[in-house]
Amino acid sequence: MGILDNDTVVVDAILTKIGRQKLANGQPLGITKFSFGDTGVDYTLYNPDHPSGSDSYGTAITSLPMLEAVPDDNVFLRSKLWGSGERNVQNFSFITVQNTSVTIMKVPSQTQSTPVTINPTVFPVVPDATFDFKILDVRGVAVRGIKNVPFDHPDPASGIVSGRTLEINAQAQQITSQKSFGIEITREGTAPAFVTVTMETNNSTT
Repeated sequence: MGILDNDTVVVDAILTKIGRQKLANGQPLGITKFSFGDTGVDYTLYNPDHPSGSDSYGTAITSLPMLEAVPDDNVFLRSKLWGSGERNVQNFSFITVQNTSVTIMKVPSQTQSTPVTINPTVFPVVPDATFDFKILDVRGVAVRGIKNVPFDHPDPASGIVSGRTLEINAQAQQITSQKSFGIEITREGTAPAFVTVTMETNNSTT
């Protein structure tokens, strides 16, 4: 990944093989959909106390270097901006979670852990909404629908399950050191949510 020149680059695009072939043959690309994201934007830099007034509140944000596009949605466009171009729309759908940071705690005097349940909702409310839960590292994690991967497996492995809620636990007697990982919660047409999960060690009865 590289840094782009804010002063000269307007659009940075990566074409697929089919797109490059069409371009070489003088054919239109036929783009019908696109997505915006704000990966790399630090909104904490917004400064309503800027001495130059309201026109400069967001100067630090707009001065940030632009990241070069990469064809990997685990790196780029992880934070998508939603909308269909409608006018006079005050609120778009988004996912909310009561606790965005949860801990899977060890059961005292045992090598088991206590599961936690992630229960997202949609705003505006959608009854019985279902979600995709992408666990970014399933090593040592116990989730129905995902094959167990040992905690000491050398490489990170991700997994996706779908449902209204997600019950997640640590594999018994597996966790030899505290571990944290992320879960991306998505739903078509809805801004996503992110939860950080921490697992306590459970490889001894002490």
